[in-house]
Amino acid sequence: MDPHSFRVLEYPLILDALAGQSASVLGVERAHALTPCADPSLVRSRLQETREACALLLEGPLSDLSQARDIRASVVRAAIRGARLAPQDLTEVADTLDAGELVRRRLGSSSERPALAAIAARLRPPAGLAREIRRAVLPDGQIADSASPELYHLRVSARRARESARDTAQSLLADTRLAPVIAEPVVTLRNDRYVIPVLPGYRTLLSGIVQDQSATGHTLFLEPLALVEQNNAIRRLEREADAEVDRILGALTDQIRAGADDIMATVEALADCDLAIAKARLAVRWAAHEPRITEGGPLSLLHARHPVLLESRRQKAAGAEEVVPIDVPLADARVLVLTGPNAGGKTVALKTVGLLALMVQAGLQIPASPDSTVPVFRGVYADIGDEQSITQDLSTFSAHMARMTAILELADGQSLVLIDELGAGTDPIEGAALGGAILESLAGRGGWVLATTHLDGIKAFVAQDPRMANGAVEFDLDNMRPLYTLHMGFPGRSFAIEVACRLGVPLSIVHRARELRGDTSAGLAALLDRLHALEGARARDAAEAAQDRVEAQRLRSELEAKLQEAAARLRDIQTRAARLLAEIAGAGRKRIEAAVADLRQGGPARAAREAVAELPRLIDEALEDVASGIPAAAALGELDTVAEGQTVRVRNLGQVGTVLSPVNPQGLVEVQVPLGKVRVPLADLGPAHSQTPARGERLVTWTAGAGDALSPEIKVIGCTVEEAVAQVGRYLEDAVLGGLTSVRIVHGKGTGRLRKGLADFLKTHPLVSGFHLAEFNEGGAGATIVDLGSRPAAGSTG
Repeated sequence: MDPHSFRVLEYPLILDALAGQSASVLGVERAHALTPCADPSLVRSRLQETREACALLLEGPLSDLSQARDIRASVVRAAIRGARLAPQDLTEVADTLDAGELVRRRLGSSSERPALAAIAARLRPPAGLAREIRRAVLPDGQIADSASPELYHLRVSARRARESARDTAQSLLADTRLAPVIAEPVVTLRNDRYVIPVLPGYRTLLSGIVQDQSATGHTLFLEPLALVEQNNAIRRLEREADAEVDRILGALTDQIRAGADDIMATVEALADCDLAIAKARLAVRWAAHEPRITEGGPLSLLHARHPVLLESRRQKAAGAEEVVPIDVPLADARVLVLTGPNAGGKTVALKTVGLLALMVQAGLQIPASPDSTVPVFRGVYADIGDEQSITQDLSTFSAHMARMTAILELADGQSLVLIDELGAGTDPIEGAALGGAILESLAGRGGWVLATTHLDGIKAFVAQDPRMANGAVEFDLDNMRPLYTLHMGFPGRSFAIEVACRLGVPLSIVHRARELRGDTSAGLAALLDRLHALEGARARDAAEAAQDRVEAQRLRSELEAKLQEAAARLRDIQTRAARLLAEIAGAGRKRIEAAVADLRQGGPARAAREAVAELPRLIDEALEDVASGIPAAAALGELDTVAEGQTVRVRNLGQVGTVLSPVNPQGLVEVQVPLGKVRVPLADLGPAHSQTPARGERLVTWTAGAGDALSPEIKVIGCTVEEAVAQVGRYLEDAVLGGLTSVRIVHGKGTGRLRKGLADFLKTHPLVSGFHLAEFNEGGAGATIVDLGSRPAAGSTG
């Protein structure tokens, strides 16, 4: 691949955009190092990786990558015998290993995502190392007292020694005999030793060692003899604690040294994973697709947009002009010469083709139709007339020829060559002849060539060679703007004189230019105009035919829809019947459970027997509704949508409530009813003024989510107390309505703040009858078991 072409095609800007989607410094490094490759199998592998990452993103964001750090230097340092990594370095190692473990679990070993599974297989964080580091190193970088029993003992002893020294100093300050020499009744530290401030005449009443004095010399900071041994003991304990800290850091560093290979492999795999996810995020950002990859052609880009223009528009304020897509097909002819007016979009088309080709071979999806076809090129070479491509010591023409010489030496049958303003910068006749010879040479090699020109000689030459094709970009002369439409098969006019007139060139000059142009050129221009008119008529006829086909397809679809509607009605009746039977079973279960509960609480057995004996009658009544239930439900009416504050009837609950939120992406609506807040599907809501619901609708059912069963467990690890309280509150309402009598809240151990905050919340919750920490095999202090039901008068058992 050609670095010069990368630059003139603005490929580095694509890498900058890709790096912007990376979550870690590892991904940013990988993004900036991404280069196109010419191996078709590797290109397909890269694209598969991006495709799988796009599918993974649809399941939810992969935020764990953001805590990965570039710890390679720390691992190399740890390999040195006797090295000690700093606590901050150890924390970064733990963060990265945790990220590796979380990402490994998320990627898994799914056969549906083999490329990402291969990355996951390289994530090998040493088992337990991150946990050991976090047990020893606190988030602020300090070594925890509990890092070792010896450190705990030394620090406790040091704290006690400091308390004893302070007490001794305070007793000296309180001694009335020493009052004449005490400068200030405070205990302070000098040279990390406890001292008291005294006046210069202290020696008559007090012995000790002067550790410091004030700036004026009027106050001396004296370490009384009574404190010397205590200060010495403090220093000795702290030195021993420092030595133990050094030993702990050394032990952790040794573990890193032992697992260096696995750690390095994990870091590299995290970088690869971050790059794959960044490619997927960029594809989503640009609404990109994966084209079909071929090794021998054709090259066909459909509905293609320039990615740099897309990114530029996204960064501008709303209302910025849309990026107009273009179609560039190279099928029968591999050499395409684009012609048309200046500012007509020729160079943009050229750059779009080259840049998208580079993106595909880098494994990136492109902002083009998925029906596009892109070959795998061995080389992409561009000669585009930007200022950057012209060396200061060469003329424009000489610089172009120097570049063309280099391209002709490298280009072969698997190359893409892009030439802007072919034949420009010299005499038009000689330039056209030279341009034709260049095109002929490249066509003979069998590669793909896109060129732009204004020279009629080149247009005529291309029309005579079946390996080449002319293409005209369309231009709106009235509004002076390009239309970005490419017409294949004939050349376009440059409109130089017309554009000059529109731009305000004096009419006298315009008229003289037309005279100088001569009749021959005018006749050629008229011929091109007629060809354009014929092509426009053909395009309109094709559009009308396409519209007729669409209308025919619509009528056919309507007929098929009517047939499907009849089948759907039958399925609906079957579904409603099955649902009614499920409600009958649920109601029976609840009545039996209630009767058993009354008996356990000492209730009369007769009432329980009566409640159970009434079940057959309820079942008979409900079964009578199977045939009539569908009309009764339909009579309730259906709502297409709801708004906050609207009064509705919740059919499954048989209650009227107020809408609290609009329909969410899962099709659920939050409604306030007398028994609490519920989330139900929109289809279960009807107008509040509808008729009394059928008996079957009084049976309470509950949907926990979009078709999911209600779990007896909720996890709030990582949430703040406020977030956890909000989630648990909604979950408890769901659990009670779903018939659960006991649930588990997994909050983790951590600092205990989250557990205490939840406990305070549960103490006052009306649906909680009691709660307690889970048993050891259920999570211990990391989980809370909550009993649901009526709250005892004495309060919570928690």
